[in-house]
Amino acid sequence: MTVAASPSPLARVWSARWPFAAELVLFLVLNVAYEWLRDLVAVEDLAAPLAHAARVIDVEKALGLFVEPDLHDWVQSVPAAKFITTWAYTLGHTAGFTVMFLWVWFRRRENFAVFRNWFWITNGLAILGYWIFPLAPPRLAGIGLSDPTKESLKLGGSLDWFQPFRNEFAAMPSMHVGYSFLFALTLFFMLAPSRWRWLAFAWPATMLLVVMATANHWWLDGVGGVTCVLIGLLIVTRVSDPRMLRPWERAAR
Repeated sequence: MTVAASPSPLARVWSARWPFAAELVLFLVLNVAYEWLRDLVAVEDLAAPLAHAARVIDVEKALGLFVEPDLHDWVQSVPAAKFITTWAYTLGHTAGFTVMFLWVWFRRRENFAVFRNWFWITNGLAILGYWIFPLAPPRLAGIGLSDPTKESLKLGGSLDWFQPFRNEFAAMPSMHVGYSFLFALTLFFMLAPSRWRWLAFAWPATMLLVVMATANHWWLDGVGGVTCVLIGLLIVTRVSDPRMLRPWERAAR
């Protein structure tokens, strides 16, 4: 009689074969590790982030798409638009991944492991971006744009106690845009085939406008976020066991 070998602890983690409480603990640990690493690669010399910002501006101008100042000034001049974009930036990030992780866990449990691994691989790629290309966001690039989220962040993702650990030059890639694109792509894959599922991509499109309107990112940062997501998907697809369902696969009924 042959007895099947029990999976190793690492295999159980990778395949999410454990209770929700264990997954929650892992999420918190990895989130702390991500924030620590993002702070670890922060630079103190402003020369490189500002030089990189100047390069980004030059590229956008060469493309005829240096739109951040005009968008920012218009949004900040309209009270309703300012209010919406400020709070969308402040709360949309944390609320987005909270809702998506819970939805995939409880509604698409068989796809959760690959989804979660994709998310964290993408975060790892983002850390590399922050390290290789420290970049001043528009609000710190010396072009006269203000940050309307400074006060509201106290109620959102960056409380006062977190501020000393915040890497101000972790702008490339934008994971506000990256996360929303990853979640939109996940919804597109997992929802029933319908033309309505294309509406999921309104999420990252809106977030791109939000991060520019609040002077927290250049639109090229959003391109960087999308690139990290797609590379992360390629990696997780290649390294995952074939028995682990990809986001576009369904369990046999």
